[in-house]
Amino acid sequence: MKRNRFVIIGAGAIGQELLTKVSKEYMVLCIDINPDAETLIKKIRADVAVLIGDATSRLVLEKAEVNEADGVILTTSNEEVNIETARILTEHFQAKRIISVGISSGATGTLEDLGIEVENIFTAGATGIRNRLEHKSRAAHAIGLGKNEILEVEVHPNSRLANKPVRLLAPLRWRLGIIYRSDNIIIPSGSSILKPHDRVVVLGDPAVLKTVSDILTFNFQQFPLEYGSTMIAYLTGNEKEQFFQEIDYLFSIFPLKKAVFLCSAKAAKRADDIEYLTTTDNLKDRSIEKTSLKPLAAIQQKASEINNDQGLVVVSKDALIDSPYFLFTSYSKKRFLYSLPRHASCPVLISRGTFPYEKMLVPCGAGLRLQNALETSLEISSSLHNEVTALAIKPLKYISSEEDLQQFEERKKTISEISLMYKMSITTETKEGNPVKVVQGVYNDYNLMVIDTKEWAPRRFFSFLSPDIIWHTVKNASISTLLIPPLAELL
Repeated sequence: MKRNRFVIIGAGAIGQELLTKVSKEYMVLCIDINPDAETLIKKIRADVAVLIGDATSRLVLEKAEVNEADGVILTTSNEEVNIETARILTEHFQAKRIISVGISSGATGTLEDLGIEVENIFTAGATGIRNRLEHKSRAAHAIGLGKNEILEVEVHPNSRLANKPVRLLAPLRWRLGIIYRSDNIIIPSGSSILKPHDRVVVLGDPAVLKTVSDILTFNFQQFPLEYGSTMIAYLTGNEKEQFFQEIDYLFSIFPLKKAVFLCSAKAAKRADDIEYLTTTDNLKDRSIEKTSLKPLAAIQQKASEINNDQGLVVVSKDALIDSPYFLFTSYSKKRFLYSLPRHASCPVLISRGTFPYEKMLVPCGAGLRLQNALETSLEISSSLHNEVTALAIKPLKYISSEEDLQQFEERKKTISEISLMYKMSITTETKEGNPVKVVQGVYNDYNLMVIDTKEWAPRRFFSFLSPDIIWHTVKNASISTLLIPPLAELL
């Protein structure tokens, strides 16, 4: 069987790291202008072929036989070299695939305009490039507008969408076309199951398709781009300066592009104050808009106006304060919080000002689902390099059935499996007792709590017989909390 062959341009820090990560099943040729590069490269991998020369030279690229390679990877830290090499490759060669590191936003834009796949040098580097090589995704450049609006993607066995029915995907700005399985063509219906190693054709907004491809191929996508690039914040008028500081922090750590602040009538009276608090280097593209609609309706309307590009919705803890005297006031707040991530189709952050997010908590016990919340936490951690702790809550023995205890052991096993699957460290802390009280007892040790809302179904009456664990956990939290929408609202 013919081995895949790749050409790596640049033997600097990223090039060297990539050589250590790329499977030895691949044939690799490395191009570098430094005469001493061959000695260095051979120390890392003796099987790598080395070509000393200037990659911006057509003669050097011809000698490297880039047209016969399965991919060309530009890893130099010189933006001008990467751009010029990419230009020559696209104008004078027919390379099957070109991947480049991106340093500044300007250079990244130039490379993407040339049709180059770009990995951010600060957040992805060699690992992201390796994932692109090993998990298959390719664009149909000669179809439609030629802007990667049509992709053929191979489903990785560990993708969160593998072995799921198509009806759960609920796409907003993309559509699933054809599924290729072995030698068969499948026209997908709602009951069709995406199987590992299926090749699927997806169509839609190029920015969204990149994220869809990353999810299907089990490649980390920087949170929250799998949902969108715009943050929507609803202001009640009671927000303190710390609320706006946390939003500024969000824009410093996540690749969000725009902020929209929706002001209630009370918040609109503080327009000058809000203008001042949101004038920061991180919030360069932001708008402040007055709304007469209730919070949920206002957020839904804005999401529609921005073509469902919302990646994150932020509300303050004031949105959850309920009255101890009025049952229906409490229920309406609960219902609002339940509906928000589902209708927003993106994560919701309840801001409590506990940033930076150095330590993240994922509680898992009866009524608290694990997988999506833990995967999202690892996705965030891949950028922040912070600590992720899974709090495994063991039910009390004297009120637990054998099934309850078995489910607890299965949750612990799932934590271990996810850690191995993603090759990332997860601290597991085990505590016994009432889930709400157990989580309340550890709040102060963490900065951000992540909760999956898939199985949340709030009830109005008889809550004393069947406590609403998610509601009480979120309402009483002293730390910022991220609510993950069900899988059906994932994309």
